[in-house]
Amino acid sequence: MKQKVLEVFKVEILRALDEVVKSYPAEALLLSGGLDTSIIACLASRHFKPKTLTVCFSGVEAPDLKYAKLVAEQFNLENYVKLFSFKEASEAARQVVRIIGSFDPMEIRNDITIYVGMQWLKEHGFHSVLTGDGADELFAGYSFLFKLTPHEVDEWIRRVSERWFFAAKPIGESFGLKVYQPFTDKRVVELALNIPAEYKIVNLHGVTYGKYVLRFAFEKLLPAEVVWREKHPVEVGSGSIMLSQMFKVSAEEYNQLSKLVKISSQEEAYYLKLYLEEFGSIPKPKVGEKTCPKCGAGVSADRNYCKICGAYPV
Repeated sequence: MKQKVLEVFKVEILRALDEVVKSYPAEALLLSGGLDTSIIACLASRHFKPKTLTVCFSGVEAPDLKYAKLVAEQFNLENYVKLFSFKEASEAARQVVRIIGSFDPMEIRNDITIYVGMQWLKEHGFHSVLTGDGADELFAGYSFLFKLTPHEVDEWIRRVSERWFFAAKPIGESFGLKVYQPFTDKRVVELALNIPAEYKIVNLHGVTYGKYVLRFAFEKLLPAEVVWREKHPVEVGSGSIMLSQMFKVSAEEYNQLSKLVKISSQEEAYYLKLYLEEFGSIPKPKVGEKTCPKCGAGVSADRNYCKICGAYPV
């Protein structure tokens, strides 16, 4: 029975995503070689041939490079590689903090890679770009979801899809780029919400896979290494996770910043310093908002995540 249902979902996913991607004929695609951007590469190659860009931190191991090259070659797409330096990362960090109004270390670390990519596209004359945002949220790509019941996963996906935020859009738009996110299209969202969690999180041969129904749908269209690739956040795939050991403030600055926020690392102190230089102070809660226990910022009563510092749950 389950196999038959999977086959039905496969047909619906292939049809819907093909239709959606076709309607966003962008000039470029940020290609990480992960499942989500590889799906877009596969479908876009049928209708328009976007140039692809893979962005990684220079001098470190970056798994994305290998997978992106594999995908680009399979679909005959030109693949550019941008390796960024620590100096470029430092410049990008300040701009990311300013654009998204946050000093959440994981968010900034991921977004530095995106910023560098968007900047490169702008400098090379591109006007529009595709990203893979939304697939992990809609199809249960995050490992923390594996511990929840199917009902809890379905509820989490529904809630997130109503209020998600992806930094790629404001970052790209800050460079005047049109940013297309096919997985966030309402046609894909509606389909995904109708697929139960038991088809998204599946244990195969002792390994738990998120996004299983997506993997199943594209199993014969993408290289096997990509279809069954473990989920890597941007910071791991691009190597930008190394920045967590490189951004630092002085001991005196750390002590001063610690009096304002319960900071837990040198890297967080560094981003907080940038945040305060850009915004002056952390916004106090408005009427009806909760107070973040970590940074003191206001958090909407119906949310449990602080977008200023990344504290969770609030």
